[in-house]
Amino acid sequence: MRELLERLDDRFVRIYEAARAERVAHEKHKGLIVIHEDVLLLYRGEEPVGQFTGLEPPLYNKMKTLGHIPLAVFCLLHTANDGPLSPSLKARLVSYRALLDSAGAALDVAQEVAAGILPRPIGIHAMAMAFLGTAIKSGAASRPALHRFTHGVCEDVDIVLAVAARAQLEACERTMAQVRALLSAEEWAQLRVLILGPYMAKQGQIFLQYFAKLLNTTVSGDRRLVYFDGDDLEAAYERFGTATLDAEAAQAIFGNRRRLHRDVLADATREYLGVSSE
Repeated sequence: MRELLERLDDRFVRIYEAARAERVAHEKHKGLIVIHEDVLLLYRGEEPVGQFTGLEPPLYNKMKTLGHIPLAVFCLLHTANDGPLSPSLKARLVSYRALLDSAGAALDVAQEVAAGILPRPIGIHAMAMAFLGTAIKSGAASRPALHRFTHGVCEDVDIVLAVAARAQLEACERTMAQVRALLSAEEWAQLRVLILGPYMAKQGQIFLQYFAKLLNTTVSGDRRLVYFDGDDLEAAYERFGTATLDAEAAQAIFGNRRRLHRDVLADATREYLGVSSE
């Protein structure tokens, strides 16, 4: 009996996987945009995949790199207590500071300030160099000094991240103008978007917000917009297929598109435990 049930469930898994693959192929044929780092892929009908690059323009990369410097410094020292640096930690600080020093010209923002892109000079690079130089010279870590540095660069980080966001959104708008020109009104109405991005960035992720507004859909929806937290494209297609297939199956079975977007035993478990739904 158990073997028969296992065979039946194994067959269900194979049927489901085949249906999921068919769903992905179907959606690609109707029209699908995939956003992955610097690239936008466009699938439509029998045409070759259209590839558009430039979602991470030079200004975006420069500003984002500046914004990452304080986080790198914090991560280097986040477990260090007040007192002498270990030889390995000191070596890492020396190595990172040397890399920062070599990137000084590339991170100079005088041109952006002169062009009005930045409202004022940004001190992130200089402050990081000074902070790390002091730590290396003294051979000791200081939690208060680390916090003074991180708090001291906060406003500058907000400024460069705002410029990075604008640069990427403007690049996306230029790309989407090209894509929109290729699509009929019917294709546009059926178009879906799959976005790959970091796990922690899902809340308010830049492309999620952009396409939710552009497509007039919800950020957490499954009808036109799906997010995958990772950079594995094949796994993202599986997630996309799962989200769209489960939504339609849930509507057909339960009359609720979101029912299979949570554990199928979730409702019964809450009832058994006497826990109210969120």
